[in-house]
Amino acid sequence: MTKTISRSELKNMKLKGKPRCPDCNNPLIFVYEGSKGFSGEKCQRCKNEFLVNTETLEVIRVTKAV
Repeated sequence: MTKTISRSELKNMKLKGKPRCPDCNNPLIFVYEGSKGFSGEKCQRCKNEFLVNTETLEVIRVTKAV
């Protein structure tokens, strides 16, 4: 079963931040208060991959293993 949230409920949530891609400055994800953990994101503009710490809003680059 898929969980849903209404647009009005989403508007009532407090936005914590929008971590940006360090390469092209494009927002990677919207992070709301209470978020915990990490989120894997791919920049829609430059296609680089990052890991976002949703507690600290730190953006960590994901590289290919050597």
